[in-house]
Amino acid sequence: MATAVVGDTQSDTQRPAARSSFKAFPLLIVAAIAVVAAALRFYRIDAQSLWYDEGISAHQLTRSFPEIVRAAAMDTHPPGYYWTLKAWAEVFGASELGLRSLSAVWGVAMVALTFLIARRLFGTLAASLAALLLAVAPLAVYYSQEVRMYAQVTALGLLAVYAYTRRADWLYALAGIATLYSQYLGIALLAAVNLHALITWRSRTRREWISWLLANAVIALAFLPWLPTFVEQQSHALNTSPRTAIGLALATLTAYGGGVASSQLLLSGGALLVLLALGGILITLVARDRPQDNLLLAALIWLLPMALVIGLGFRSGLFEIRYLVVGLPGLLMLAGLGIVLVAHWPALAPVLLAIAIVPAYFGLSAQYFDPSLARDDYRGMVAAIERDAQPGDAIVLVAPNQTEIFNYYYHGNLPTIGLPAERPIDANDTLQRLDAMRSQYGRIWLVLWAAADADPKGVIADWLATNGFQATHQWYGSVQLELVGLPSAAITTEKVDAALDNGIVLDAYRIGSRTLRPGDTLDLQLVWRDANGPTAARWKVFTHLLDAKSVVVAQRDAEPSDNLRPTTGWQRGEQIEDNYGIAIPQDLPAGSYTLEVGMYVGDTRSMFDGKTDHLVLGQVEVTPAEGGVSRSH
Repeated sequence: MATAVVGDTQSDTQRPAARSSFKAFPLLIVAAIAVVAAALRFYRIDAQSLWYDEGISAHQLTRSFPEIVRAAAMDTHPPGYYWTLKAWAEVFGASELGLRSLSAVWGVAMVALTFLIARRLFGTLAASLAALLLAVAPLAVYYSQEVRMYAQVTALGLLAVYAYTRRADWLYALAGIATLYSQYLGIALLAAVNLHALITWRSRTRREWISWLLANAVIALAFLPWLPTFVEQQSHALNTSPRTAIGLALATLTAYGGGVASSQLLLSGGALLVLLALGGILITLVARDRPQDNLLLAALIWLLPMALVIGLGFRSGLFEIRYLVVGLPGLLMLAGLGIVLVAHWPALAPVLLAIAIVPAYFGLSAQYFDPSLARDDYRGMVAAIERDAQPGDAIVLVAPNQTEIFNYYYHGNLPTIGLPAERPIDANDTLQRLDAMRSQYGRIWLVLWAAADADPKGVIADWLATNGFQATHQWYGSVQLELVGLPSAAITTEKVDAALDNGIVLDAYRIGSRTLRPGDTLDLQLVWRDANGPTAARWKVFTHLLDAKSVVVAQRDAEPSDNLRPTTGWQRGEQIEDNYGIAIPQDLPAGSYTLEVGMYVGDTRSMFDGKTDHLVLGQVEVTPAEGGVSRSH
């Protein structure tokens, strides 16, 4: 075997005429690639809202450095990233741009360090290709635009690897400590260099071994105070359903090719990068005159982090594509080497590089512009609340651990209440709190995220379906926002007894008030009776408010009881009290409006008494706002 971790190697020197320019301008090359990396990482960096995990990071700014340590001990991560973020925000501010720019800078550092390491292992050309591949990698770009620790831990881990290749043990010790205190996945990179050192032990002198062991002892001693916390955190780690081998493989390859986006092209792009890396490994192993110890190091800093991530997926289902960022530089170093070695003619290297980069273009484009890939839009949701909120409203967060991200954006005066108050949910306590809310507030803005985990039995949803009047519903990514009316006064029942031809009868209805102002919510309860038993189709209810020209100006459509009681499950003779809230637009002119209701499936409406497909429930008066929106409740 050749000596490990040497400087520029035969991959450059075999064709000096073709590659002399790469050796002559390494600083210029890495600077140019760093500019590309920075441009991609700062482009649209604040176009999307912070999401839940980023809110956890942002909330750390409200704490002192000692408080961050105590808070991190209750979390699943060490405090190093949060310390760095707090110090960064003191200089650059706590805006979305200010917070995310820290990860962007670490992302550029990842690219530069990848170049420096790959240049020592495989030469300038392979290093340039590896750095360029990392600069445009959608996976690396995405997590360099997020207020989380994955760019930082990868950059610091690479710094430790670089120090190892230079045998700068003091720098390795400092970088190793910073890596472990940033995110625990970084241990895979430290394990990679230590395994490499053991395998290539003959390359070190006795004195160098003593220095190396001391450096590792310093890292261990520095982490020792946090070790009990680390062990405790792992005992509380979440467990989900283990992933399958084929599922993990496909998800990994797609992430390599397209980051958080997915398509057949992006899967193929990830597969191509892996094939290029394997090609570089195979050619180097066959050609024994090449530096195989260097190859081993690059393989280890790719494979060990990847093995850790996939192992988590097999053991507990905790596979997240963001974890793959740590091993991505190692893969791309080998892919860069593979391009150089596979290209027998110098002109072929740019062609292979271009083919490898094409999927990255589509992955980046999807990440920047595809709404389905956007992070949860708490910013837009809070803007909607602030636009339409009224005095007397309240905000209810289900689950309550959204408080940190919600309060990053919301600075209004409405009370914010978290439900359930404890986990697992206490049903009696939750129902008491909901009953108290009904007497205190006329409307609530319900923010739902991971509600199935917070309220697995649907205690809150069932109570709201029975007692609330949902007026609006909107998705903001995986977060839902509902405006629900909570009338406190008793409302009069008006008999109807109108039969539909689908076997359902509207026995009666109740209206909270027929006089409203713009911004109010009309509370309407429909009392249905099933005359024939379960229906074959799932009928939806429409509630319309029409102007004098019969144009719908406000409406609320849903399956009965907020979609919780589909007509296919009704029993003969059963009576269903079905609540609807109709939001009166803020800009609706004063006047008299007609309220109508009915049922439909697709384009087919059911007929009342065989005569009409809608039933008029009288008039609703909308009065002028008179200088401000007032409440109807």
